[in-house]
Amino acid sequence: MAEAAAAPLLPAKEPLRRRAVPWLLLLPAFLIMAYAFVLPMLVFFQYSVYTFERGRLIDEFSLATYIDFLTDPYFHTVIFDTVKMAAITTLCSALVGYPLAYALWRVNSPALKRWLGLIIFSPILVSVVVRSYGWTVLLADQGPINWFLQTVLAFPEPVKLVFNLTGVVISLTHVFLPFVVFPIFSTMTRLDPTLREASMDLGAGWWTTFRRITFPLTLPGLLAGMQICFTLALGAFVTPSLLGGGRVLVLPLQIYTATADINWPLAAVGGIVLLALAMVTVLISNRLLRYSEV
Repeated sequence: MAEAAAAPLLPAKEPLRRRAVPWLLLLPAFLIMAYAFVLPMLVFFQYSVYTFERGRLIDEFSLATYIDFLTDPYFHTVIFDTVKMAAITTLCSALVGYPLAYALWRVNSPALKRWLGLIIFSPILVSVVVRSYGWTVLLADQGPINWFLQTVLAFPEPVKLVFNLTGVVISLTHVFLPFVVFPIFSTMTRLDPTLREASMDLGAGWWTTFRRITFPLTLPGLLAGMQICFTLALGAFVTPSLLGGGRVLVLPLQIYTATADINWPLAAVGGIVLLALAMVTVLISNRLLRYSEV
């Protein structure tokens, strides 16, 4: 009897109905993902192994499109330019977004903080076409920015800010800035204020407190914002098309051109490569996030 009383009580097994409830709640999301993501990807893989010859699609298995895409120096340049554009945009967004998030966090007025948040969020509310044409006017040789550079700063000639990578990066940084600012701001609002107060009490200045406490604790938010920005910049299409002027060769534009030419195997391979780049980015950033949280 004593041994029976000392034996630990095993937890009762949950009924099957209760264990099935979470899966039933997730079922609509799984069905939507299967219809909107899995099935299109299967179609992508199917078309990527077709053959495109003389303007028509041939339904026969072939890896020729993969071989041509991965061995052609032109597509190597396109992939490199796409990654470079996304990397520069992400770096510029982080350099602008972190100080902006810090300033938003340090603002004491709730009303001013709301207005600043609305201003930061406002680029997303504007159509990408309208925004791109607006930047084309601002960055043109006779636009207000070049007028300021030549009139006030005495530049001898207009600076080429449009129809090149510079204009594309400026416009993408403008629109992707909220995706960097708000994750950083979110981590800042969760900081324990007693840590900064303790640092100040121990004689540390503002820079030491920021370098040893604030920045390391907000690094996960910075990395999360950069991950979002980079993956969105990889798939940017309208802005490079309008502000690039045909001189900025990125993978989404090549996919659109192949689709317009009904070269579906090439478009499918380009889409798969673009997806692979985004997945590699997510894996690397998740590993960095894990290290930053430690």
